[in-house]
Amino acid sequence: MPAIVQICAVIVTMALVAVAIATLRAMTSFEKAAAEMSRTATMARHSITQIQEITREFRGITGSLGSHLPRIRSIASRFETVGERTSNLSKTVLEEVEAPVRSAVAVVSGLRAGTARFFRAASRRPPQHQTPTNGGVGHE
Repeated sequence: MPAIVQICAVIVTMALVAVAIATLRAMTSFEKAAAEMSRTATMARHSITQIQEITREFRGITGSLGSHLPRIRSIASRFETVGERTSNLSKTVLEEVEAPVRSAVAVVSGLRAGTARFFRAASRRPPQHQTPTNGGVGHE
C-alpha cells in the first residue's frame, strides 16, 4: 500500500476516534443534565404535593372563617357600640364634673390669694401690745 493511502487511513481513523471521544463527552454531559432534570422534577413533584396540601388547608380555613364571619362581625359591632357608649358616658361625666371642679379650683385659688394677702398684711403691722419706740425703753 502506498504511503499516502496509509497516512489517509491513519487520519481517518484519528478523526473517527476524535468523533467518538466528542460523542462520549456529549453523552456524559447529557446524562448529567438528565440526572439534574430528574432531581428537579422530583423536587417539583414534592413541592407541588406540599402546595396542594397547603391549598386544601387554606380552603378549609377560609370555609371555617366564612361560617364564623357573621359572628365575628356581630362581636365587632358590639365592641363599636360599647366604645361609642363609653365615649358618650365619659363626655357626659366630664361635662357634668368640669364646671364644679373649675368652681372649686377658683374658690381655692381665691382663698389662697386672700390668705396670702392677709398674712402679708399681718406680718407688716407692729404687734398690738407694744408701742413703737425709737430705740429705747418705752415710757408709758
